[in-house]
Amino acid sequence: MPKSVTSRTTDFLMLVVVALSSPLAWTEQSSAAIASISIQANANRLPAGTLENGILVLHLELREGNWYPEAETGPSLKVYAFAEEGKAPQVPGPLIRVPEGTEIRVTLLNLLPSIAIVHGLHQHPGEPSDVVELPPGEKRELRFTVGSAGTYQYWASTAQDLKRTRHGRPYREDSQLAGALVVDTPGATASDRIFVLGVWRNEVSKPLSQYVPVINGKSWPHTERLTYNAGEPVRWRLINASDSPHPMHMHGSYYRVDSVGDGERDQIFLSAQQRWVVTQVVDSGETMTTFWVPPAGKWIFHCHFLIHTSPEMTVADGLAAQAKNIAENDADHPEMDHADGSHMVGMVLGITVAGNRPAAAVHGPTRKLRLLVRERPARNGLSPAIGCQLQEGHQLRPNQPSAPGPPVILERGRPVEITVANQLRQSTSIHWHGMELESYYDGVAGWGAKGSELTPVIKPGGSFVVRFTPPRAGTFMYHTHLNDEAQISGGLYGPLIVVDSVKKFDATKDFTSVVSRAGRKGLEGPLFLNGASELPTVHWKAGQAYRLRLIDITNSNDGAFSLLGPDGLLQWRAIAKDGADLPPSQAVVKDAQQELAPGEIYDFEYTPRGPGRLQLEVVNAGLHSKVVQPIEVQ
Repeated sequence: MPKSVTSRTTDFLMLVVVALSSPLAWTEQSSAAIASISIQANANRLPAGTLENGILVLHLELREGNWYPEAETGPSLKVYAFAEEGKAPQVPGPLIRVPEGTEIRVTLLNLLPSIAIVHGLHQHPGEPSDVVELPPGEKRELRFTVGSAGTYQYWASTAQDLKRTRHGRPYREDSQLAGALVVDTPGATASDRIFVLGVWRNEVSKPLSQYVPVINGKSWPHTERLTYNAGEPVRWRLINASDSPHPMHMHGSYYRVDSVGDGERDQIFLSAQQRWVVTQVVDSGETMTTFWVPPAGKWIFHCHFLIHTSPEMTVADGLAAQAKNIAENDADHPEMDHADGSHMVGMVLGITVAGNRPAAAVHGPTRKLRLLVRERPARNGLSPAIGCQLQEGHQLRPNQPSAPGPPVILERGRPVEITVANQLRQSTSIHWHGMELESYYDGVAGWGAKGSELTPVIKPGGSFVVRFTPPRAGTFMYHTHLNDEAQISGGLYGPLIVVDSVKKFDATKDFTSVVSRAGRKGLEGPLFLNGASELPTVHWKAGQAYRLRLIDITNSNDGAFSLLGPDGLLQWRAIAKDGADLPPSQAVVKDAQQELAPGEIYDFEYTPRGPGRLQLEVVNAGLHSKVVQPIEVQ
């Protein structure tokens, strides 16, 4: 049985007294006494320390305890965490938030069994080399003026073995030793929310790892549920304190990226530099501030690395993975079919927005389509898996289910009804990625809603009618949102293209490239471009402008696209990001190279000047894989 709150508090206070009276006595305590401390999730609403007369006084300790990323009565992980003196440890660490010009006086006490290397407690902008090394049981006082307004973080590592770090950051016991450091402009009102992204990681079988991904110390469905009113301005600060990048995807609408930082410097964008996105990558150690005007409905905001939202990534599985790791057992994880709608854990926020959705501007009669989700026969050296066909009237294309599924070409402002018919032997659900629509049709089973009615799963043999009116022209995609890792690596995805007029759409000038990866969980197989690893030559005409629509739907891999000629890298003109046209200052000619993370979409324009051979190349350097699309210009 878990301890009562009173019992936990008594244990904690007894440990504080012993630790502060004698660091040496602390080092001799049993691990059982330390582990009795419960680590609390930190919502980052209340600043730590005491701020008076422009000086913040703060006493921080580094402690060990039990962390409950899910239910407080469930299984826990033993990790290290920051704590304010006399208070329980927190994940993420206590929030440091002060106005520009504040002097911070912070004491650090290391109550861990190993040396701690503390980063980020210095003036910003700063240097990554500005660190504090704190041996076990020692205390250190730091004084600094905070510097420029922005979003930063402080964090610590206790790893003595370089094999215990990823990308220079800790990932297991010390994975949660991080906190937000926010510097406000003088007189500013703190009307934003702060979300720290964290990952507890344990290496298991390669190339797989076991993760417990969290936002502000909690894993979905235990993350904080957010509520807003439709149309109210919402500002967030995101801090990636983990060892992994995170492509953060918003369902149902766009958000604006106002700044990006590297932990030492925060680049606040001018209006001409800001862009609207549905997916933005926050790299390891980076920060991001955003602006969002929420539409009415129920939405989720999540990392698009499927391994960071997989239902396998629970604390129980993390503990099992750690046991396997210790035993050097590389057994695979079993596949799971979460057909009951409980199909995500980890790095997910649930958002409910009250209000009414304004009627969309429409023209023309409703177009009716059927998307048939079917078993796909073996092809291109792949085992049988999943594919799609599109039916309109009596026309069915392609002749056999394909992966990616056929392009769904829609017209801006014209309403559409798409009946998704599930002819698989497992349940599914389709998400219309980047589309602005009612949340009931967004494809998140058990969460999206229309009144009191929740979005259903589409059971084997069943169907679901999706209704929406595309409000803008651009490049989007559709993909499964149930049992995602297995179904996406199986092929359940495809491009969704909205144009101003379907009659004027010319497929010979429109070049859509969908990068994916097959194999178990989409990690072990080759890179695919439009469903194949070896592609036939396509033919272009010199002097003709081509629109390249680039889509990444790999499970957990980045892909670097490059357009190459005989003499190397060419140049193309940027057009759009995630279906939204770029502002003129960003719609510029640039080197024809772009890295995409899962869930990202980019549009570029290129006009070949003369005949010759080109190639569109997609590379994943981390997994040593590449796929090439040959192009012959005549």
